[in-house]
Amino acid sequence: MTRQRSDEQRKQQIRSAATRCFVRRGYAATRLLDIAREAGLSKGGVYFHYRAKEQLFHDILESHLQALRQRWSFEPTQEEPADRTLSRLLIAHLRTMEDDPDETRLCNLLVTMAVQDPGFRAQLDEVFRVMHELYQGVIERGIREGIFARGDASTLAHTVMAVVTGMGSCSALDPEGKFVLRPEQVAENVLRMMRPIPAGLSDFRTASATN
Repeated sequence: MTRQRSDEQRKQQIRSAATRCFVRRGYAATRLLDIAREAGLSKGGVYFHYRAKEQLFHDILESHLQALRQRWSFEPTQEEPADRTLSRLLIAHLRTMEDDPDETRLCNLLVTMAVQDPGFRAQLDEVFRVMHELYQGVIERGIREGIFARGDASTLAHTVMAVVTGMGSCSALDPEGKFVLRPEQVAENVLRMMRPIPAGLSDFRTASATN
């Protein structure tokens, strides 16, 4: 058990170093030697656990996607209004991304590579499906409660996810991975988009469009 624990700790050390290299250099430009130097190990120390860069990257991918599945596989509370639940989900989602810039950059890299690798694409699709179902469920409840405007909940969930992933993509431009807006501002803007238009304002817009 002690040997297994030690091996797993060393593999985690290598995966963490490799993740930093991949997000800084890109997948193609990263060598096992770069990863070994980043981890403070010899190339043989890395090679003992991972015989090829591809094997290491797939291990990182699987660990990352498994963590995302666990993070998003839960039932949100039904004891608070749907807009409050959606706001808390968005803020938590964005804070998690901002607090771990390397994870966010890795996700951006995976999305780029998914275009070329059907295996990556299938696994990413599964994670995004879990996220989408969670957001969709909250939005459907909000529509039933009259808190959100009527609409197709699936389409609205895709829109919310596009906002979140867009924030993550923009954060790659910041050296520290910071977002251009605070998570609370993003949640406020999304909720404003989701709420029904007041009757008077709706009539005014209709009349303006007609004229």
